[in-house]
Amino acid sequence: MTSKFSELTTQVKISPDSYVQFDGSDHVFVRNIQHPEALRIKYDILLILYDLVDWKSVGDVLAPWPPDDQVKIVQSLDRLYEGKIIVTDASELQAKSESGLPEHLGNNIHINIENHHAMLRDNVRLAAYRRAIERHMTPETVAMDLGCGTGILSFFAARAGAQKVYAIERRPDIILLAQELAKANGLEQVTFLEGTSSQIRETDLTPKPDVLIAEILGNGILEENVLEFTMDARDRFLAPGGRLIPERLDIFLFAFDAGTHPNRNLEVRELEDLYGLDLSLYSQVLCNKATLRLDRYNDLVYKTMSEPQVGKTLDFQTLKDAYFSENLTVMAKEAGQITGFCAYFKAYLDEETTLTNSPWAPSTHWTHLIYSLPAPRPVQAGETIDLSMVYDGALRIRLADSV
Repeated sequence: MTSKFSELTTQVKISPDSYVQFDGSDHVFVRNIQHPEALRIKYDILLILYDLVDWKSVGDVLAPWPPDDQVKIVQSLDRLYEGKIIVTDASELQAKSESGLPEHLGNNIHINIENHHAMLRDNVRLAAYRRAIERHMTPETVAMDLGCGTGILSFFAARAGAQKVYAIERRPDIILLAQELAKANGLEQVTFLEGTSSQIRETDLTPKPDVLIAEILGNGILEENVLEFTMDARDRFLAPGGRLIPERLDIFLFAFDAGTHPNRNLEVRELEDLYGLDLSLYSQVLCNKATLRLDRYNDLVYKTMSEPQVGKTLDFQTLKDAYFSENLTVMAKEAGQITGFCAYFKAYLDEETTLTNSPWAPSTHWTHLIYSLPAPRPVQAGETIDLSMVYDGALRIRLADSV
């Protein structure tokens, strides 16, 4: 059978509607968001796809590879073309339906809808953001929602009277859903822009927004380079004197005693029973290493061993350097032992509205950042422990003597 890619001058490019799902093996799934079937391909085929973000001739694609591999690559290109992962002509790029959504959206589009559903059901989070947004929208307001997801915060701004709302989202699948939701609710003043803030041009936002809404908070408090994206959007897009929501963030930290919860040795023994393997060496390594994990602090089981204190304050209006390393000292309020440290946030959305995932506040969808020591650390009342809090794209906590 003749391949569509037999002609070496044929130009090829990955469709902007294509994306990859990793399945934890030497294969991955690639899918076009408007095509119902995913393709399962070997991981090394990604090396080819990475080169196809711009138009490239088949000859240039094949040139670096031996003849035997070239035959296999042409076969792979045929499969990818049939699955609409790649195109050979600009006219082949997927045309959206009138609604802006593929017909099979409800069943086959790859959206982590459960995660978005959890955020939408978090009425503590949304009530706080809604109050702050409504307080600062006027008929003259131009707002920007950075990382809009399903668009709920953009919709709040539009409903509150903003003349224009830029909704920025990097995921092409979720932005299609958000666009359709905006249409269903008659929110024509919401303009959707696909990409991260760094991919958006200043000329795309005219007039400039005077309110920047950034839902920057994650389970790890600061994740996925959120500070960098927020600062970039603030510096390039926000009108002079503009407002950020939230405007400030405090990161709190305290020590606790989890007793025997969790018991790593017990967890490893359960794994040994499950798999029928001797994992004693693994247990030895695991139990001698401090770990950082996302979990909920259990106030009914754990014992708080120090007063919560602010480890870092971030003023988003004036912040110049995203990365930081803060040294801090935690004081035990009574004798006993410390098995870990818990971090949580308090966001100041504006002068009147705060939002927190404190273990003692109303529950939200966020978990906490838990730093577990490799072994309990005995302490006396008033004894201090030196820590460092580091952000270099992700937030981490460390014992000062382990740095």
